[in-house]
Amino acid sequence: MTDKARYSRPELLEHIAEVWAEVLCLDRVECDQDFFELGGHSLGAVRTASRLGDELGCDLSLRAIFEHRTVEALTAAIMKAGAAG
Repeated sequence: MTDKARYSRPELLEHIAEVWAEVLCLDRVECDQDFFELGGHSLGAVRTASRLGDELGCDLSLRAIFEHRTVEALTAAIMKAGAAG
């Protein structure tokens, strides 16, 4: 999907999981897995926040990655903020 695209919840879950998998060099990330327990670190969190913010057309803070450490939690926060749909 392109910049400022609107995502359904399942699409957003899948997209965030794909981005995390790419950033963390993993084949797959499950919705309940913790970004940092999977090997994420602050630089990876910066890359993730920047990439997702650009792709979703919103201002996604680094703090969001630290506070919402699973795909499920981050998706919920983004949906609540109305940034993706």
